[in-house]
Amino acid sequence: MTMQMVGKTYRFDMGWLKVRFTFSSPSQGSFVVEEGGGLTPNGHAETVELDLREVRDGVYLNSWTEASGATVTHVEDFANATVFSNVTVDGTLYNFAGTITEVTDIAVVDNAASSSGQAERNTEIVRTAMRELFAEKDLTAVDRYWAEPYVQHSPQLPDGLETLRSAVPGLQGFSWEPQRVAAQGDLVFTHSIVHGWAPGPVVIVDIFRLEGGRIVEHWDVVQDLVPSESTASGRSMV
Repeated sequence: MTMQMVGKTYRFDMGWLKVRFTFSSPSQGSFVVEEGGGLTPNGHAETVELDLREVRDGVYLNSWTEASGATVTHVEDFANATVFSNVTVDGTLYNFAGTITEVTDIAVVDNAASSSGQAERNTEIVRTAMRELFAEKDLTAVDRYWAEPYVQHSPQLPDGLETLRSAVPGLQGFSWEPQRVAAQGDLVFTHSIVHGWAPGPVVIVDIFRLEGGRIVEHWDVVQDLVPSESTASGRSMV
């Protein structure tokens, strides 16, 4: 069966939920949430396995399960540019209807604009991931925003996501306060004041590498926070 959508990107505009979806193959797709309306974070990106079936010419039944456990079923009518969606999140069913528009500008934007958009999405993913996992202690965030194989360069932490799952519940009084955030390509850099990770407050530069909207590699540099009156220059560390 020839899928007319393979290799193309579409915007599903369902009111307060707007998603950009790319059909990589008949069995795999990736999406970026442009507007989540509180149901899912803006900028959330994920690659999913598809159960894609042609109902009739130009009309497809498309379903997938996300890392969070959310299930999505679409009736995608490309002939009439309409989409009907059933989304189940934490046992609650949401129904949407909207329009389908092919996104053709992605192919013609210059490299700088494309890189800027990806950097913005990656930055939002990192901010959301760190907040939900470390500040809110939501261990399901590991499944939404990280992926194996997870490569860890921090000298005291081994590779793999189990370290994150085991470390978070024991953190007391944790706060992550980014002072500067930058992104380039698949990397996001944060310069932060962190409480609750070490005996005293620390300044941490974290470097995250993302693939397909998931964090897959991490580096960090950790320094004890020294007040400005005690530094050699008299300037603050952050």
